[in-house]
Amino acid sequence: MRFPLFIATLMFLQPSVAHAESAAGEILEDDLRGHIEILASDGFAGRKPGTIGENKTVHYIATEWRKAGLQPAAGADSWYAPVALVDRTSLSESFAFQYDNGKRVKSVRIDDDQLLLRGAKPISSLSNIPLVHLGYGNQTVEEMEPVISGKLALMFLSSRPGVNGFPGYRERKANVIAAGASGVITVIKSESRFARAARRFRTANTSLDGEGKHADMEGIIGWKAVTKLLRKVDLDAEDLRDEAKSEIFQPLLLDIYADLSAETQVRSYVSHNVIGKIAGRDPASGAVLFLGHWDHLGECGPKNADDRICNGAVDNASGISLLIETAKRLTDGKSDRDIYFLATTAEESGLLGARAFAENPSFQIDRLVAVFNADTVALAPNGKLIAVVGRGETDLDEDLEKVAAAHDRKIDKTDKANAFIKRQDAYVFLERNIPAFMITSAFSDQKRLDSYLEGRYHDASDELDDQLLLGGAVDDANFHVALGRYFGNVETYKAKNAPNSAANSAGD
Repeated sequence: MRFPLFIATLMFLQPSVAHAESAAGEILEDDLRGHIEILASDGFAGRKPGTIGENKTVHYIATEWRKAGLQPAAGADSWYAPVALVDRTSLSESFAFQYDNGKRVKSVRIDDDQLLLRGAKPISSLSNIPLVHLGYGNQTVEEMEPVISGKLALMFLSSRPGVNGFPGYRERKANVIAAGASGVITVIKSESRFARAARRFRTANTSLDGEGKHADMEGIIGWKAVTKLLRKVDLDAEDLRDEAKSEIFQPLLLDIYADLSAETQVRSYVSHNVIGKIAGRDPASGAVLFLGHWDHLGECGPKNADDRICNGAVDNASGISLLIETAKRLTDGKSDRDIYFLATTAEESGLLGARAFAENPSFQIDRLVAVFNADTVALAPNGKLIAVVGRGETDLDEDLEKVAAAHDRKIDKTDKANAFIKRQDAYVFLERNIPAFMITSAFSDQKRLDSYLEGRYHDASDELDDQLLLGGAVDDANFHVALGRYFGNVETYKAKNAPNSAANSAGD
């Protein structure tokens, strides 16, 4: 494993002490452009976690924050919080199913292209394991444990139709694993969606590493195969799907047993979040958090392409540049509350750095009165209209309106941007009932946003060039400074969820 050398390199790259820079005045385009030019350069190789590109990126961020006057806040006077990751690549699998028809055990033939498997270890197998259909898998861990522990779970990928606030797939799957399932196989009804999932399944899947994070066996199965399996035990797949929508649906133990084996390429390594802090005058009054992800995809272009590096200028060198410049403007000692800055790893793999931080924070996150995520900000020529991802989800909308009005900004009232609410780091905090938003003019122009998503997004063409629009990013950066001043001070914002004792202000 390579991570001991990786950690040693990070120690070598600890930023040297420097005096805080004076950063009075508004943030300008050149301020943001300078950071993007460095972070999105070929020398940073696409900022992929676990590479030399990560080393350069996290060192650059920590150095800039130290120069601005921030304190390291990852614990033990460090800027870097380790995040254990694992890449698992499915290589091959074999499987066999049997069912008991009441007279004898018979085999069921499932087509090879209808089931893909991935093991937690390089060689994984389960023998004669009973299947349980969980429907959507939305029961509690305690409800599922008696019936699913030590068994193989089938569960639908999609959320239950028409139910607001229904748990997402990631949460439901985590609960199934926590309930003791030895295996989890996800049922995908749409043929086209299954085909897309199958293509992704054969590439490296990055996830958090650690005890209880993975079932022994995980996989995906097509609707045709599920229909065939259930028919053998006199069940109709469509009827079962309808029944699973009921509030009273209970996990169903099937008279079906499986022998599964998988060969999987497994690589464990350590990546890092970067965490800095501006100490407030009254830490007992709570804290504010600004965050954004530093990671991108590394090399993602076609193998025969002249340029294979996906530099991620917009996604998300632009957001990190905003955080650096925002931090510089808030280190003037005028904040009552502590202000934290968090640059996360592995957002592109499922908000993993943010999830790792929330699971093991370096400060008490119940102190947070507001969280602001900066992501993909360099898309608009100006930023008069602001999209708020997370609008309507908390009781802070009126406060955001107040800050916007004071700075001649207008908030988009259509809430179209909430389509991205689960696809960005702030969602990890919303899941924990902490007010969190992604605020950007880039998402207020649907036509321009769609053009980016259909073109340069996650492509080698997302680099610093004359197509990069920084007018809106500048306006957004200065607006984040305004948010820091408003929510950082008790006179302007009397927090509804503020701590009520100095005991809650425990340090890093």
